[in-house]
Amino acid sequence: MDQSDETEITLQVCDPKVTPGINKYIVYTVKGMDKNGQFDVQRRFSDFKTIRSFLLTKWPGCYIPPVPPRKAFGNMEQQFIDERRLMLEDFLKKIATLKYLWYSEEFQIFLKTPGEIEKALLSIPKITNDEIINKYQESFSELSGKEINREIIQKINDFKAYIKKIQPMVQNFKQIAKNIAEAKSAHQTSLIHFITIFVPEYENNVLLEYAEQKEKLIFANLIQNEEVKGLINQYCDLLKDPKFQQLYQEVRKEGKQLKAFLETFEEREKYEQQKANAEQRQKELQLQLQEVLAGKTTIRTLFSKGKKEDNVAKLQQQIAEVGKEIESYQFICDILTVLVGYVEIDKFKGEKQYQYYCMIKNIISYEISLSQIAEQFWSKVSESENMLQQY
Repeated sequence: MDQSDETEITLQVCDPKVTPGINKYIVYTVKGMDKNGQFDVQRRFSDFKTIRSFLLTKWPGCYIPPVPPRKAFGNMEQQFIDERRLMLEDFLKKIATLKYLWYSEEFQIFLKTPGEIEKALLSIPKITNDEIINKYQESFSELSGKEINREIIQKINDFKAYIKKIQPMVQNFKQIAKNIAEAKSAHQTSLIHFITIFVPEYENNVLLEYAEQKEKLIFANLIQNEEVKGLINQYCDLLKDPKFQQLYQEVRKEGKQLKAFLETFEEREKYEQQKANAEQRQKELQLQLQEVLAGKTTIRTLFSKGKKEDNVAKLQQQIAEVGKEIESYQFICDILTVLVGYVEIDKFKGEKQYQYYCMIKNIISYEISLSQIAEQFWSKVSESENMLQQY
């Protein structure tokens, strides 16, 4: 798959609906268009987890973006449904940037097959080592000739150790971000109540007795002014903006992304272990062959009815077959080492840096806008005629 394919992919996860019945669950509409045409299907959360599992199996060593975590309780609350919808859409948008994943057979089944997808996915034959090699050579042709050296192995090992080290820190950051978001939300909700309800009511019910004239009230009169009313609406809209809740969601998402990236290392290590197992089998077969050639009786030859020549030929064939198996595992291990060392780590670092800068930029922009509208509003209060008359 040509990763430079510029065909625009449009997508949307929308219209979440609760299915009726005892075992309720949410279905989301997934719709959009790619170079193969339009798609418009309904998917439940488990379908997203299923397709991700298949991608991990079919694309070992590739970073597969995470889906949001399960939630046993409160998963029917509207806020949770809305947050999950955004996260699922974000998952699809990440896949859309990886054309080899987006246009893979399994992901196109997810997008285009109506109804249950697991049966359709299970109908895809199990991928062989040769198929993995051919697919990766086609999808990552730009990696041909990349050298596997001590530095690239060290880079992989160091980044794996780094992720494991920072996972508890990110978990702690998540709790801090959650506390900040909740405190900020509580403060801003109280401030809205203070401006729009508490102060005007205090003036009408308490201050009026002291001032004796409604014309001398401040907030109660200001909020009748159309310009000030517009400022208050803008101010309150900004105060309602859950910007720090979004910060919490980003930190929460990062924990899932780190865990997902560790899976790329695990897949590479799985093939290395399979290669090691095959090498051990080959050694055992070679030892058996030596014993047969030397005329020694082994457990296997003791119960074998074949001639010595037949046993030798059979063992030689098995050794050759395991040798080919080892070669394919070695080839896959080399491909995954190059993929992780030259592509996935650098891409992941770049994405995390970009996400952080975007998040900070959004918070800065929000805080500046909030400060500006707050200054305008409180300046109007300070410059009101009744305030000026008190000095």
